[in-house]
Formats: sequence, structure tokens, C-alpha cells
Amino acid sequence: MKKLKQIGLALIVSLMVLALVAVIWMKIPISADVSEPDPAVVHANIAGAGAPYASSYFEHDGNTLHYVEAGEGELIIFLHGFPSYWFSFIRQMDSLKDDYRVVAIDGLGAGKSDAPLDVDAYKLENMSAHLNALIDHLGADKIHIVGHDWGSAFAFGFAQRYPDRVASVTGLSAPPQNVLLQLIQSNSALRNTSTYIERLKQANPVFIMAMGADKRIWTGAYEPLVKKGLLTQEEGNFFRESTGNPKRIDANINWYRANIPPFNAIKNVDFWPNRKARLIMPAQIIWGQDDRVFSKEHAEATKAYSDDIRFLMLKGIGHWPHVERPETVTQAIENLISEQATAERP
Repeated sequence: MKKLKQIGLALIVSLMVLALVAVIWMKIPISADVSEPDPAVVHANIAGAGAPYASSYFEHDGNTLHYVEAGEGELIIFLHGFPSYWFSFIRQMDSLKDDYRVVAIDGLGAGKSDAPLDVDAYKLENMSAHLNALIDHLGADKIHIVGHDWGSAFAFGFAQRYPDRVASVTGLSAPPQNVLLQLIQSNSALRNTSTYIERLKQANPVFIMAMGADKRIWTGAYEPLVKKGLLTQEEGNFFRESTGNPKRIDANINWYRANIPPFNAIKNVDFWPNRKARLIMPAQIIWGQDDRVFSKEHAEATKAYSDDIRFLMLKGIGHWPHVERPETVTQAIENLISEQATAERP
């Protein structure tokens, strides 16, 4: 009996030590890794032709973003979604970099960017201020901006907040944040399709690791794209490596924690930039008909917030239109840029 008590005590002590180690581990922030080259950039330069890609870092207000750029000309900025990183737009960048300056960003918490513990760092207002400063750093007055998933909400929000800086905006598979909140409040069916957000917000790095969420991201998002031949195995491995860190997954979820309040507690102050903010520049939404979290209703609701918006629904396509139908998405981006340029000519 005494021996059993000793074993039990030792087990309790071990569990307490493990819990303490886990807490300490969760409290250590991840900083931008500037010491090692991005293997995806190395791969892109070996596999591709034309203007070369380069990695750079930009610090603002204590946080550092990693971004990848190539080419010259009008600036197009790409913002990835969750869970992803800059490389998700490689097809569009490869196609556009000889005619435009293309820049894809690792969002705060993703890829090789900083992953601060402070949830406020991920508020759209703060991330947009960082992006605005980066545009200054890049020497541009106006940009074309393209976003997917959460990056789409970010892109639309930035265009609403800084309309003088955005010549055109393309969103893939997500509406503006103020539209999403309005639909959560008013449409029970669309609110139900967004309940995954509330589940995500309850996670933490230890839970993510224990539940094997890193493996589920691979099997749910990227492995199917590899099996369909839409990504090579090597490209799939880049995504698996870059989206599999439990602490970075948790940091990505901070995008939701910072900007999507509990569904039953949404207030006017939660709408960003505000409840009635509009898109005054040419805009478009592209989505897949088979997308489980975005629908035609999301797109139609955005129409009321835009002066000039068009829609492109792709049949037989899911949540990754820029990967599943890259040429079509790239052409739509180019068409919008061309139409915007034509409209601005005297």
C-alpha cells in the first residue's frame, strides 16, 4: 500500500511538472525567423522563370512581418487565410510577377512572421496599420489587394479603412468583417455555418497538439489538394511544415479571438471599421459553389456595402479557388485591375 501511495504521489508530481512546463511553453512567444531562408522561396526560384522572389521583413509597433516579393510595376498585395501562409498564392504570383510587383505576406502569427501572445496585436485595426506602414515602406501610393478566407475579410476591411490606398480589392471565400457580423446577427442559417469560429476560439496550443489539429489541417486542407494534383508533393510538404506548429495555429486563431466576439454579444463597436463602412473602389468576390463556409448569401449581402462589385462563383470548386482554379482566379484579378485602370483614364 505504501508503495502504491508513493507511485501515486510521483505520478501527481510528474503531472504537475508537465502542466507547469506546458504553461511556460505556451507563454513563450514566437519571433520571426530571419536566420534561415524560406524553403518555399528557394523552391519557387528554382522551379519558376522570370522575375526572382525575395524574402524580406518589416517591423512596425514591435511586431515583424515576413513577406515575399517579385517583379516591378503596380503593386498587388496578397493576404492568405487560416490556416495557411504566403505560398498559397504562388500560382497567381508566378503568373503576374513579370507584369506587376507582387507581394505576399505571412500574416501575424503565420509562416515566418512574429506570433505575439497579445491578442490585441491581431485586431484588424492594428494589423491594417502595420500593412499601411508596409505599403509606405514599399514606396507605393495605391495597391491592388487580394485576400483569401480570413485574408479576404482583412483585405476588404483594409480597403474600407484606407480607401485612398486601394485601387481594387479581390476577396476569395469570405466577406468583409462588418458583413459577416451583420449576417451572424440577422441570419440564423448563416450563423450556424460560422459556429466553427466559436469552437476555434476555445483552443490552446496544448489542446491543439493533444487533438492532433496539425495533422487534421494537413489531411483536411492540403493532402486533398496534393491527391488531386493541384499541389505537388513537395509543395504540400511546405504547407504541412508551415501550418503544423501548434503555437502558430493558436496564434492564427487570435485573428478570430480579436475580431469576432461571442455571437450573442455583438455590439456596434465590434464592427470594423464600422457597421456601415463601404467599398468605394472596384471590388469582386470569388468563391466555390461547393464551399461549406461561404455561400451566395454572403456575396449578395456584400453588395449593399459596395459601389462597384462583381461576383464569380466557380462550379465544382471548394474553399480554395485560387489553388483549385488558379488560371481563372488570376484572370479575374487581371481583369479587375484593367477595368479599374480604364475607368481612371481621362
